[in-house]
Amino acid sequence: MTQAPPSPGFAPSTETATSRAPLWTRGFALLCASTVLCYFANYLVGVVLPLYVQNLGGDPIIIGLVFTSFSATSFVLRPLIGHLSDTWSVRGTIAIGAGLLGWLAFPFLVPSLLVAFFANAIRGIGWGAFSSGSSTAVALLAPPTRRGEASGQYSIAGTASQAFAPAIGLWLLHLTGNFSLVFIIGGVCGLSALVLLLTQLPTIGTSKASFLGSLKWPKDGINVNSFVEPRVLLASMLLVCLTLTTPVTFAFVPVHAISIGVENISLYFVAAGVTSIAARLVLGRLLDRGSRGLWIVGGYSSLAIAFAVFTQARGLEGFIVAAVFSAFGASLAQPALMALAMDRAATGRMGKAMATYSMFYRVGEGLGAPFAGALIVAFGFTGMYLGAMAIVLTGVVLAFINWGTVGHPTGRAA
Repeated sequence: MTQAPPSPGFAPSTETATSRAPLWTRGFALLCASTVLCYFANYLVGVVLPLYVQNLGGDPIIIGLVFTSFSATSFVLRPLIGHLSDTWSVRGTIAIGAGLLGWLAFPFLVPSLLVAFFANAIRGIGWGAFSSGSSTAVALLAPPTRRGEASGQYSIAGTASQAFAPAIGLWLLHLTGNFSLVFIIGGVCGLSALVLLLTQLPTIGTSKASFLGSLKWPKDGINVNSFVEPRVLLASMLLVCLTLTTPVTFAFVPVHAISIGVENISLYFVAAGVTSIAARLVLGRLLDRGSRGLWIVGGYSSLAIAFAVFTQARGLEGFIVAAVFSAFGASLAQPALMALAMDRAATGRMGKAMATYSMFYRVGEGLGAPFAGALIVAFGFTGMYLGAMAIVLTGVVLAFINWGTVGHPTGRAA
């Protein structure tokens, strides 16, 4: 019997084999485990740090400076970190981040505001190295046509840790009244991740030079392309349209709730956390079907609905409904954006691509809070939510304008 030829445009060998390639390999599982430990190392310390600085006699300005030192080093050094991932070692870059997050928790045992400032600044380097390096590792460990699923599954480790670590840190502080215990546990978490990475995680990618060799001045000189991957700037700008609204759905929700007399607003965060984890688990496999643009637009549309619900919220129920739409939208858009950045990265520049992309988390988070605060002062909470809705709808427009890039079928884009 003569076998019919395959349909035009169908490439069964490469795409089918890649889509069936296993995602949960030993390396991916160990990467997620180290992520849980490093997120605990970061957020256990971070959540009690304002109280610690205040306990040492620091005022709100000093607290802000201590946290600014963390954000500044985390942002500024990411291009160099991406360069190290490409030219030296992805695993080494992640290990440096874990080691700094672990070791730099212990200087806080010395009761000094100056020590706290510098320790937190160096912790920022560690956070930048781990977060951008681990994103690079996800891109290299995941099958190309399962990057959306991989990004969603990997982000569960961070989302769950980010939800539970602050609660555990504050509970320990309330139970014991001892800052040192929280700092020590945070340090142990980071050092445990370091041991796990150095002894168990397999080599990721190919090491091309020694650590010192990767820091040598390039023969063709240094320019923007030496440390930044221009091909992911579209994904980065789309990410800003998401991260600019993060303070609106996080920091300012309790303030809004108190202003209208809504109690037990902690249930809002519980609903958001449960929705986020459930959505990433259930929809993970679907994120690599269709196009990245489809999921980005869907996520932003859900966020726009959430902001509309916020404007009408008069009780706890309204906030919980908004939490579900908001978390669902972020659970669609974030993995799709991360996968889009991976798809767009040039060969051999995945580290620079993910460092460039992750920098824009800090851009959005840094500008989002003052922007939201200014809108509240000028137009009230309703104006803040409408402003956030305008930002995510701008992301929708940007996606449609660039549909030739973000609208490609996922397999072809990868």
